[in-house]
Amino acid sequence: MHTTKPVLFIATETATFDLSPWIEEGYDTHLLTQATSRDIENAVDDLESSDKYAIIAFGAAATAALQFASHPSRQLQAVAAYYPTTLPRMQFHPDVRILLHLPASAPFSAPTSGALKIRLYDSEPGFAIPASPTYDRLAASLAFSRTLKLLRETIGPYDVDLESIWDEHLLYEFSDRDPEKTLQTMVPNPYVNHVPTLTGGVGYDNLYRFYKDYFIPNNPPNMRMTLVSRTVGSDRIVDEMVVTFTHTCVIHWMLPGVAPTNKDVEIALVSVVCIRGGKLYHEHIYWDQASVLVQIGLLDRDLLPVAGAESTRKVLDERSVSSNQLIKDW
Repeated sequence: MHTTKPVLFIATETATFDLSPWIEEGYDTHLLTQATSRDIENAVDDLESSDKYAIIAFGAAATAALQFASHPSRQLQAVAAYYPTTLPRMQFHPDVRILLHLPASAPFSAPTSGALKIRLYDSEPGFAIPASPTYDRLAASLAFSRTLKLLRETIGPYDVDLESIWDEHLLYEFSDRDPEKTLQTMVPNPYVNHVPTLTGGVGYDNLYRFYKDYFIPNNPPNMRMTLVSRTVGSDRIVDEMVVTFTHTCVIHWMLPGVAPTNKDVEIALVSVVCIRGGKLYHEHIYWDQASVLVQIGLLDRDLLPVAGAESTRKVLDERSVSSNQLIKDW
């Protein structure tokens, strides 16, 4: 067996497992159900000598994968082990990167090193399997991101350009103003949440309606966005930006139901974008709604510890505004 894609074995203690998320990330993925160390050894024997591979394993199969990883192997590059039942007594091979996803209540531990990393979760064993009664969606998503980072660093793909995927989405959204093209950059069942106002949508139909009827046609013509910083992870992009506009129309996503005030607004905004399989999976967008309400005259800043446009200006220039002005005895 030879493939041009990075080879990934997924070893489970169950009879079924959804491989599609890993296939969509570009891996030649093989499922080993109810796997033992011998099952793993037999599977990798079919690889060409030049094929490097990694293993993701769960529960008792994770213990088997770790035992397998303690033996020399030029081809094995990484193992992501989810809640193994025990840890092998022998040391892992120094050339193999090991990532342990453990419940915080795990009855064992291991010293971390350059090749061994441990990540703890406030969850029970089984948290990464949707069919498990102990499934924890947040812990599973976080573990997925960490595992994907490990795979990208060891077996690839090495040339995944998340920024281009996100920039294409923004082009269709703000320049072309095309809801169909915007949704084409997203997974079939995406969601967007503007956190302060709960606007956006879950699922293609809701999100298409939101973009078509409420978001794309209802932004002020002078709205501008200035990128302040961008952080790129294995499957996420976090943009810190400054948004400026004059409130000349109803802005459904930021100020739903608020009539135009013709006030100028400057606001810092943070967008957390998750990308899975080359498509946008979800967006979480945050900003200081109190500051927006102060700037359009709907909130009295003298009654509350809130700031106006100056809080945004300090993001652009830390010396533009003195700190701690709201602390009376500073």
